[in-house]
Amino acid sequence: MRVEPRFARPLAEAVASVDPTWRRRVGRELAYHSRERGKVIVGLALLSGVAGPGDTAPVRLLGLLSRDFGETAIRVLRQIPGAAGDLVWLAERSDPWRHAQAVEALCLLGEPITFGWLLREGVRPGEPSATNARTTAETVGLSEVLGDDEIGEDVIEQAGRLLVAMTLRGAGNAELRRYIDAPTALVRFARAAGTMNATFDRYATIVSLLADLHVGQAATLNWPSDELGWIRATLERLLDQPAWAGVMDVAKRSADRAIYHRARWAALVRTTCRQVSLTGLSMNGEHSRIAIRVSVPDPQLSGTVETNVFVDGRPVVAEAFTAGPAEQPEYLLGPDHRLHADVAPHQVRLAEADCTEGCCGALYVTIERRGDEVIWRDWHNPDRSSLDLPTFHFDAAQYDAEIARAENDHSWEWPDRTVARLLRDRLREQPDLLGRWDCHPGWVAARPNDRGRVHVSYFYPQRPAGVEDLWLQFVAVIELPAGDPEIVVDEIVRGISDTDPRRQQWLAGGSAEAAQAFGFD
Repeated sequence: MRVEPRFARPLAEAVASVDPTWRRRVGRELAYHSRERGKVIVGLALLSGVAGPGDTAPVRLLGLLSRDFGETAIRVLRQIPGAAGDLVWLAERSDPWRHAQAVEALCLLGEPITFGWLLREGVRPGEPSATNARTTAETVGLSEVLGDDEIGEDVIEQAGRLLVAMTLRGAGNAELRRYIDAPTALVRFARAAGTMNATFDRYATIVSLLADLHVGQAATLNWPSDELGWIRATLERLLDQPAWAGVMDVAKRSADRAIYHRARWAALVRTTCRQVSLTGLSMNGEHSRIAIRVSVPDPQLSGTVETNVFVDGRPVVAEAFTAGPAEQPEYLLGPDHRLHADVAPHQVRLAEADCTEGCCGALYVTIERRGDEVIWRDWHNPDRSSLDLPTFHFDAAQYDAEIARAENDHSWEWPDRTVARLLRDRLREQPDLLGRWDCHPGWVAARPNDRGRVHVSYFYPQRPAGVEDLWLQFVAVIELPAGDPEIVVDEIVRGISDTDPRRQQWLAGGSAEAAQAFGFD
């Protein structure tokens, strides 16, 4: 009876052939009358597929009572006829993971009575439910909803948020590319957006879509002639209208730091989108042309900063790899100069799966210089046997100029990210800053959805190497004061190096054995 929640699904499958009357009787007795968690889980598993309408109230309450019961309770409710409303009830009151599981169940049910709620509440930005964006769009018929002449502005806004959720590469697979009706939905959204009253949230949604139409998944869709350019121009003109420009001006002057940072993000993204179009760029018949663009997600969403690579206007990384985002600019464009071309060939990772390369792969290319040419060849994904990408030949002068421009272009950064870059450089150039405490710098991060902070990692007394080594990792979370980034970096360095940085509250990794050996809890 001491069953863990992860065994509930195989248990339910194992008893599927057992007499349903017995399963209902024993399942109800265990689920509704037991005082032990393991017995309740067994009871819910037995009820899966045999529960009736009278079970909805106690099952949904159990689903809310404990995280351990939530997933199994949702499975039971999904198989009870007429229980869609109970799933909505449970989703509205649950933690983010249970909410996402309930939304997935509602999409599997496909009950029209729930479509309005799914469009309104099914996907919450920055939460696990974002992975349900495509299935939600398919369930509610998003493109048909947007084609309705009587569509309300709130529904248009909700549709826009759903489309944005599908563009977030950090949420998993490239969901927008897997959504068959994506081009139609985007065209209809662009036509309908002008009927909405201007708000800053809606402004930010349109900016996110514009960014993806320029450098993200939307740019890789199979567009009819000139339709992609029409959507971009339509949304740009809308944001330039006085009412929409006005909400942006108010946001840029806001005393609320979150709104102010989001407004600054929107302005930077629009500047990037207004740069020379990448479509159809090429050198000549022999050489391709490379272009690098950095994309930054809306600070309110849990996306990642990506280094987008275009060859002749083609977003090759976004097309070739869908299991996760492109590498961040600090990795590809940082001091290690990974995109530099040398006579000796070297392999570069351009993208990695969210769950790590060892699980779902990564995208690699080999770069080498041959005379006045730079060649990208031998595309490789450890998770796939072959990739349908050709060898690209670049004019060395154009290639070198573009890589140098991208490495020195920090216009995409927000102040926190600038501080992180300067701090990373300082710790690399002055190893004694932490070395006096036998600490060694790790990563330094400023996250798009965690404005006003940087996270600084370091190891003690050594970096992890062999399995026999004892080490601890610390992560200092630094609240950033306002001011010039150089001055802010000076303050951070003093704060973590002048006094012992090996502080219990910053201990973040290692082993119990190492903690005990070095005097930590």
